[in-house]
Amino acid sequence: MKLAVNYSSALIQLIESGALTVDLIKCPDWEGMLEEAQPFGEITIHFDLKAGLSQTFNTDLTRFEQLLNQTSTPHVNTHLVGPQHLDDTDSEQLSWLIALWREEISLLTHHFGADTVVLEHFPYTFNTPHLRLPSNPQVFSGVIQDTNCMLLLDLAHAKITADTLSMNVKDYIQSLPLDRLAEMHVTGVKRYAGVLTDHFGLSAEDWDLFNWAIQNIHHGKWRQPEIVAFEYGGAGNVFVWRTDKRILQEQVPRLYKTVHQ
Repeated sequence: MKLAVNYSSALIQLIESGALTVDLIKCPDWEGMLEEAQPFGEITIHFDLKAGLSQTFNTDLTRFEQLLNQTSTPHVNTHLVGPQHLDDTDSEQLSWLIALWREEISLLTHHFGADTVVLEHFPYTFNTPHLRLPSNPQVFSGVIQDTNCMLLLDLAHAKITADTLSMNVKDYIQSLPLDRLAEMHVTGVKRYAGVLTDHFGLSAEDWDLFNWAIQNIHHGKWRQPEIVAFEYGGAGNVFVWRTDKRILQEQVPRLYKTVHQ
């Protein structure tokens, strides 16, 4: 397993000064960011790709292939979503969406190979009803099994979704196909503007969930993922205001030690 951390100016400063060690710098597939990050370490790309909006059909997969070859990115990720107008009580709409997911994901697995494609879902809250079906653990797991691709487990997404569904987060996670785990994301979750939100520093509760997950991996109960990514910090207005160098200094070494224990 390798520890990846989100690209941010704070992270680069800490790496450059020798204050932090990471295995990989995790970057979005933005033009120019790869060139900015590469002088400071190996890179893994997290693609902004969504299945369920027909986006995949217009995606330049050759560009993705070039990025895989230029970096240490082990797989291509896509997110399972639904259109915002989705009525998931309508059986015809459900059948249409599930068929679309499989068609889009099959395009990726045909191009890259099923073991190189990983599937993730976004966090479901009552403010995002169109994400209820994609985050349903039975539906999500079924698509992974049917397309023979791999699992990207985001602990924060699972925690937020389980809270919305009034489920125990560990029960939610255990219902996923953990024998196909290829990548795991961890970040802190707290209530912000009345809604559970991720991409914060880890609280004691977040550490407990992470330690439970990593022990299941170390003990062989789950498949060992290639990457464990700390999705804290970043670039752009969405992330800059919640990127604190002190949190990186405190939490990255602890994560690194736990991943490599």
